[in-house]
Amino acid sequence: MKILFLCGSLEPGRDGVGDYTRRLACELIRQGHETAVIAMNDQFVKSVVNDASNWEGIKLPILRLPSVLNLPQRFEIAGRWNEKFNPEWISLQFVPFAFHPKGLTSGLTRHLKTFGKGRNWHILFHELWLGMHSGASKKESLWGFVQRRMILSMIRTIQPKQIHTQSSLYKLKLEKAGLNVALLPLFSNIPVHKTTRMELGNQNEKNIAFVLFGEIHNTGAPIEEFATEVKEYANRNGFNCSLILLGRSGKEQDHWKKTWETLGLNVNILGEMPSEQVSIQLQKANYGITTTVYGKVEKSGSVAAMLEHHLPIICVAGAWKPKGIEALSIIPGITEYKQGQLKALFNSIPEQNTFCKIEDAAQILTSSLK
Repeated sequence: MKILFLCGSLEPGRDGVGDYTRRLACELIRQGHETAVIAMNDQFVKSVVNDASNWEGIKLPILRLPSVLNLPQRFEIAGRWNEKFNPEWISLQFVPFAFHPKGLTSGLTRHLKTFGKGRNWHILFHELWLGMHSGASKKESLWGFVQRRMILSMIRTIQPKQIHTQSSLYKLKLEKAGLNVALLPLFSNIPVHKTTRMELGNQNEKNIAFVLFGEIHNTGAPIEEFATEVKEYANRNGFNCSLILLGRSGKEQDHWKKTWETLGLNVNILGEMPSEQVSIQLQKANYGITTTVYGKVEKSGSVAAMLEHHLPIICVAGAWKPKGIEALSIIPGITEYKQGQLKALFNSIPEQNTFCKIEDAAQILTSSLK
């Protein structure tokens, strides 16, 4: 099978969807398919990059089109490249803001129709529209309303033969619009590193290590309540509890650090590390923490990484309820923190988590396209 992927950017380590697309395309090559990737709006390059990128030992043809070129120019160059590659399928890795600064797709749709003429279209929705939750501001709701109409118009125009998303919530939202949508679970970008006893260090049953991996979201999370319960549990049971902050934590890092240290809990800020070292730290931890709201955890790369490392995950985030959805699907291995229930969580048998390996994701994709 011959597949051309379209995404926004391909700057390694700076664009999650770009990293995802590159890894998926390389895995498909390993499995005997032919793939290439075009970054349609790359803000990290100033001129066109046409290269055969070596990624994880695989040569992947890539075209990076700088955002300084206007949309018609980018599609003209991409069109020539598309004709030369001659794919059976074009897979659009869709994030609204990857293609337009305000996440609007009206101009994009017209060009996509011409670009994909005579080809089979596939869309993977990594993101949808704004304002889909209760309590969204009027501005956000109106913005989201416009985005939703444009996204549905794009789907009607290019008529994809297959639509995927990584989120059960997004699947429900698209199905409410009358579309047939399948789930393609997110795989981890952090492979499990085979560790030695020396790398893991001394494991003490009286130590509980929480790891918060990736960006810390400002969602109005009950940080103080959660940390206080951790401290109380540690005191009652003679445990030493610590927090590891791993990866690019962002502006909320100081808030978490100050809250935990005020209660006398240890905080270890490790920051960004090579994937091998990230894997070692995840294997050292007892629990993972995510600040992504529960309704969106399925599309979090850091959550996927913690699941693949078999960590029970606690979702510590603000209240977030999608409009028009009565109840969200239960996600095995991830527990939404509620005040007063931490002791019960610690004393319960961890629910077996679920994750998808990249090999499985590639096979799910190709099977659905066949």
